[in-house]
Amino acid sequence: MGLLYQKRRLKVNKIKRQIAANRNNLQKLRMLLSFIMIVGISYFGIKVLKLPQWYIDTNKLAKADPSVIKIQGNIITPDYKIINMVRQTQLPYTQIFRLDTTELENNIQQLQPIKKVYVRRYWFPARLTIAIEERTPAFLLAPNLDSEPNSALSSDGVLIDHDYLPFNPNIKAKKLLTYGVRNGHDEIWDKKRVEEILKFTKAMEAYSGLSVKYIDIRNQKDVYVMLDDYLIRFGEINDSAISRAKRIASILPAAKKNADKLKYIDLRWEDSCYLRLEGAKEQKSETKPQENKEIEAKKIIETENPTKTNNDENNQT
Repeated sequence: MGLLYQKRRLKVNKIKRQIAANRNNLQKLRMLLSFIMIVGISYFGIKVLKLPQWYIDTNKLAKADPSVIKIQGNIITPDYKIINMVRQTQLPYTQIFRLDTTELENNIQQLQPIKKVYVRRYWFPARLTIAIEERTPAFLLAPNLDSEPNSALSSDGVLIDHDYLPFNPNIKAKKLLTYGVRNGHDEIWDKKRVEEILKFTKAMEAYSGLSVKYIDIRNQKDVYVMLDDYLIRFGEINDSAISRAKRIASILPAAKKNADKLKYIDLRWEDSCYLRLEGAKEQKSETKPQENKEIEAKKIIETENPTKTNNDENNQT
């Protein structure tokens, strides 16, 4: 009986050892397969990352091939100027997802009309999209009415030179007459000054219901404004400019009645406004501060010698 038990026990232990050996072999096989899989995936991943589709084709980029680079949002800035900035930027030859576009964005943003730029990267195939946000042109600068604009001024006070002109017809900007030189130096523009002129322009249009065609600031002490068919002699654009602009609504009816012989509307004074007529005496409307909204400009125009009229104008000036 004891011998039979020993044989049975030896047989069971043998089976257990066989099962343990099989488990050990299976574990080794799994480890080998995992290692082979990791090596295979790594090898495949490296091969995939080295595919040319992950890299910008520099030849196509230099030729501005649309399959590699696209430009969006630019209306004022020509494509070739942006492409020139791209060519001047040394982009590292690396996978598109590792490409740093900061230097490229900074270079493109140096162009005068461009306010902001963002370079979007797309994978497989590698390509770039340059999204542009441009400044808003506020004024077209010209030395006189007969000359074409030689530069432009944005609403944030940046001067845009003639290389970007003429603008797209959809861009509406007022004409500003200026010589570009003051006291022997180039005229200085900044955001504050441009905002002041823009505010004045909007006030003139709001109170008159007419559109400003141009503003003549060649003499800053004696500014002229063209409102549709009415010339306004405004004087200086200063702290009283908006209050003087309000009077245009009250004197326009009289100006329309005398449109055939009207020379200009005079809004230089804070307490009165005038109609200057060809060969006639000024039609004057004087007001007190509390009567600004009740300006009467309906007095009978008395014609007199044109020479005398001009002398009156010079004396008032």
